[in-house]
Amino acid sequence: MPAETVRIAGGQGFYGDSPAAAIAIAKEKACDYIVNDALAELTMSILQKDKMKDPKLGYPRDIEFNATTLFPLAFKNGIKIVSNSGGLNPVNAAKRVAAIMNQQGITGVKIAAITGDDFLPKLKEVLESGNELSNMDTAQPFRENEYPPTHANVYIGSKSIKEALDEGADIILAGRVADPCLTLGVLAHHFGWDLEKDLDKMACGISVGHLLECGGQASGGNSYAEWPMDYPLSNLGYPIAEVSEDGSAVFSKLESQGGKMSRNTLREQLVYEIHDPANYLTPDVTVDLTAVNIEDLEPNKVSFSGAQGKARPEKLKMTIGLMEGFITEQFFFFSWPYAHLKAKKFIEAVEQIWAKLPIKIESSNHRIIGLNGIHEDAAPSPASDKLDDVNELGVRLAIKHVDPKAGKMAMQSIVCLGLNGPPGAISMPGWGKMNKALLSLWPTLVDREMVDEKVEIFTS
Repeated sequence: MPAETVRIAGGQGFYGDSPAAAIAIAKEKACDYIVNDALAELTMSILQKDKMKDPKLGYPRDIEFNATTLFPLAFKNGIKIVSNSGGLNPVNAAKRVAAIMNQQGITGVKIAAITGDDFLPKLKEVLESGNELSNMDTAQPFRENEYPPTHANVYIGSKSIKEALDEGADIILAGRVADPCLTLGVLAHHFGWDLEKDLDKMACGISVGHLLECGGQASGGNSYAEWPMDYPLSNLGYPIAEVSEDGSAVFSKLESQGGKMSRNTLREQLVYEIHDPANYLTPDVTVDLTAVNIEDLEPNKVSFSGAQGKARPEKLKMTIGLMEGFITEQFFFFSWPYAHLKAKKFIEAVEQIWAKLPIKIESSNHRIIGLNGIHEDAAPSPASDKLDDVNELGVRLAIKHVDPKAGKMAMQSIVCLGLNGPPGAISMPGWGKMNKALLSLWPTLVDREMVDEKVEIFTS
């Protein structure tokens, strides 16, 4: 019989997140499972760039460090790791972790690779089946796309997570399993939930997974709701959910760590990236969050319940990466006095120089850092009579181009502005990038029946 509750910690919110919080949780044996969410749309493109350089790569490289720190500690303390850190190459990721564990003399660790989300080899088959792979944002059919695809990954659900745990996996390195489905797979395994019928329990499981998936964002990080964040941030304690069989949960964090767990932090995370609170779409279930109950029980302890489930979507989301060319960028900085005027005159000179070059620039984006560099024109600008009181401003020049030679020529052509342009300009080598591959994403839908998931177990 399963235990009445199971403890699941959110150990990673993104590729490159610090493992310190998860290590602290593992040391204190404060959970039964640690869920690491490593993938985002941007991450998939980053991993594809790695894979283009070396076909053996394509997985988040931080698993190599985790395999020498977090994973051995978790295995020693009976804690299982569930992640989508297989990225674009789950099998090689599992083999790599197994090898690193084995080198440390740690044997008997079962490492599961979950595949089936990779649809790049299937794109022709999908198109021939009658699916136009229309862009979800523009409705444009994929056949009208002019750029070559680099990767294509379907968001799969919790089924194979449950299967891998049923087979005794200690560490799971899945491909593009949707973020909250990692946790749902744990709960379905532990409590024996029916992934076809237990809709309300599944909805609660997805909600718990959604609250855990961004790591420290649920326990006081990145928070407007708890602003001015009057608690330690340097050692943020990540969220731990103690989940009951009905899907309700109590969230907490380690008392030895910083941060804050509150109704506010959970509410803030709950509405993150869900679009429609009454119809939060996931591969396993459609979740209605409109009647959830989140209550502070005591300091750093919060209850959650009340999510309701509806039938899962008929189709699954897929993102296709497209090679659109390159981005070249460079940064310049201008100091007081007249920093804003200097920046504007500099940009004007750059545009005039580039207009005369025998190269094709697909598009350009010049932004003044400190004025409109992040929100561009969406945020209000300071009054014009105050702009030249600014101490210093930066300028980011960015161009999109297909010819890899265009970036170097464009930047070389404006070096002369160091003396010929406004006074006080500063640029430093390494602050910009030349010929960064530009991988855009094409969101679309596919029939779930075309997905063929597979679990492979490797042992250290």
